[in-house]
Amino acid sequence: MPEWRSRAAEYMQDREYLLSAQMTIERGQYTVLPVVPSMRTTPQSQIAAQLLARGERFRLQQAHLYYVTADMTALALAAAATAPAEAVSADRMPAAAGLMVFAEPIGGYSMTQPGAETEVTVPIIAVSWGRWAADDITIDGDSRAVKWMSNTGGTIKRIPSGFEGIWMTFYTPNDNSMYEAMAPDAVVGIAPDGKPTTAADILSLGIKTPLTWDNETVLGFGAHFDPNPNPDTTAEWSATVYTAWQLITQGGTRLTETAEIPRPRSGRKRDVREGITDTGAVRVINVHSTHRPPPSASEQDAQASDGRRAPQYSCRWPVRLHRRDQCMNPAAHKSGDCHHEERVILPYIKGPQDAPLRVRENVNLWDHQPEQSAP
Repeated sequence: MPEWRSRAAEYMQDREYLLSAQMTIERGQYTVLPVVPSMRTTPQSQIAAQLLARGERFRLQQAHLYYVTADMTALALAAAATAPAEAVSADRMPAAAGLMVFAEPIGGYSMTQPGAETEVTVPIIAVSWGRWAADDITIDGDSRAVKWMSNTGGTIKRIPSGFEGIWMTFYTPNDNSMYEAMAPDAVVGIAPDGKPTTAADILSLGIKTPLTWDNETVLGFGAHFDPNPNPDTTAEWSATVYTAWQLITQGGTRLTETAEIPRPRSGRKRDVREGITDTGAVRVINVHSTHRPPPSASEQDAQASDGRRAPQYSCRWPVRLHRRDQCMNPAAHKSGDCHHEERVILPYIKGPQDAPLRVRENVNLWDHQPEQSAP
């Protein structure tokens, strides 16, 4: 993961990436976009690509590293089936800036590039984040020179000055495995010069970074999640990420446990040279051992997964989880001076952990006629 972070941060300065980001913006495939009206001699898409890349590079350089196991990914997806009800809070972030890689996709979508003959499934397997404000980026010291726009379902709105929240960037793997499975002459897109791009063309480019920026979103502090987000969207993915944060930071009964893999000294020195501030360990997040499903359940779910979309968790988490608004200071509840926290409550299943789940319906048997009540 430290290597992935370094290469992703470095790629934010690469001319190839900036041109690709510029074309993506020109196609309208963005969620958050900076606009600088004063610079009329330079294409807005070029300025936007540079500003977005600069911000993401900074977040990656500050990022704490987290790896989420397959069981933990499944638990987050199961809990996120009901969107978080609490208002978005900075207290839920496990770190002020981070990069989190999931063992299984937290979502995915299918797409066909203009002029392509082949549909491609794009999995979302990682997210970076950091605190963000609309006034953070300035031009010659003037934050008003940059206007931020949001694009949700084709509806473009201005992000107001003074907006503060959490920026999330979602990543897809750049492993080329889907192109290796295609016929070499399969057309997957159209290049800027109008020529068709084949699977063989993509494979010939090599891989400069294992992670590719797919999309982004901002969550305003104090805002609430859509209880019914559209599938395969940043709204759905961000609810899953926030739920994972809730599971990690939740007080009371511990639902997760963290193991740390130390960074070798040579790697820490290289991180410092590259401007990376968090040179510590990689934090591996797993379901707490007292709540973890048996390995056989994970294996069954893994066999049913295609590795490119969010996995089914029918074996690992067969009973719906729920959320509870819990008072943290009951003595002050009546006066209204208490503090409430949303808790994720795991299902409780009796019996040996390796035993199959058996759900029965209650049947009431009448072996005699009930007594007639008096009129």
